[in-house]
Amino acid sequence: MKYLSEKKKTFQEINKENRIKWDKLKFDTQLIRAGEDPYPETSHSLRIPIYATKSYTYSTSSELYKNHYYYSRTENPTLYALDNKLATLHRGESAISVASGMGAVHLACSSVLQRRVERIRPNKITKLLPQSNPENIPNIIIHINQYTGVYRLLTKIYPQMGIEFKRVNLCDLPEVKKAIDDNTKFIFFESPSNPTIDIIDIQKCADLIHEVNGKCIVDNTFASPALQQPLEFGADLVIESLTKYTNGHGDALGGAIIGPKNEILNIRYYWQETQGQVLSPFNAWLILRGIRTLNLRMARHSSNAMTLAEFLEDNPKVTKVLYPGLKSHPAHELAKKQMKNFSGMIGFELESVEASNRFIDLLKLIKVGVSLGDTTSLIEYTSIMTGIDLASWERKAMNISNTHFRFSVGLEDPEDLISDLDQALKQI
Repeated sequence: MKYLSEKKKTFQEINKENRIKWDKLKFDTQLIRAGEDPYPETSHSLRIPIYATKSYTYSTSSELYKNHYYYSRTENPTLYALDNKLATLHRGESAISVASGMGAVHLACSSVLQRRVERIRPNKITKLLPQSNPENIPNIIIHINQYTGVYRLLTKIYPQMGIEFKRVNLCDLPEVKKAIDDNTKFIFFESPSNPTIDIIDIQKCADLIHEVNGKCIVDNTFASPALQQPLEFGADLVIESLTKYTNGHGDALGGAIIGPKNEILNIRYYWQETQGQVLSPFNAWLILRGIRTLNLRMARHSSNAMTLAEFLEDNPKVTKVLYPGLKSHPAHELAKKQMKNFSGMIGFELESVEASNRFIDLLKLIKVGVSLGDTTSLIEYTSIMTGIDLASWERKAMNISNTHFRFSVGLEDPEDLISDLDQALKQI
């Protein structure tokens, strides 16, 4: 019979055909179907199963060589569905999901900064260390404001590995150009930034770093692929903390790196294999569940945040409001160009430390807590929460005032959120 003589398609061929099909879909349809439909390993299950296994076994060695899955530190069907979905949503060639957003940052930076060293005798590796060539020490450029965990990694840990860093106001493009030299390996930033909601010109920063063959790495956590796709603006690698908006339900940790196929293969089979930043299949399944409603949620987060930002801007007790959707934001026009909407993150300041301390204790509906991107509204008093590990001079250098609040606006009715803010502000 004819079908018995037909050659069975390889995993790679099937995946390529699926990607072509997914790329033709609209974004909302991609959220539901990309990475998951069709999915031949599932025995026709509508939802991706949780593949809770470490190993994959085959009858013969030739069968093993023809298949994709070997060991769950590098390959897992549940994770692979998520990877395919993220690559499609970001319009990237490939993606890898990992244990956390910080894990994604470190793996992405490792792949750019360090060589893939294999089959070299240990005594010869010292010649590859940055310190062995002090005239050409590699450097990286970061924004003056950075999420605390990333700031610690890039300014406290990497220098011990022989990597210099330069903190530059990336909103000032002439200063960026001045800081870049032939030893600059990458420029790293968040846009919008955490916690000061700076908007950075992705295309222009990418163009500048590409002049010296460096890489542009963008943390897209505050926007998610629903609102911004940095690869479309020249970024080389995109990082997401899947813990936040992408999952959106506050019940799973995860991170992701999206970029060129060869770069992601290198991260998966060398850096991930070595460092073991593995996402659990259960968390991947939860994130897949959450991501299907991403566009709906981001529209509501954005509309709620706009309503609350306008309320805060009109309140005399509030001295400063930073939200990209407000015309008062210094980069409002750039945000309109780069983003499809303005997300749910607001920064604002009160008139004094005393007022700030009272305000945070007076909130009733809005929850005080770290993290962001949840269905539930979360607020933090930055200097005593995620900023507590920073010295006062570091917070000042990052433009984080002693009365700064980072507000992750949830999906509650905005009138209830305004009522809670109003009653707290009236009592300070």
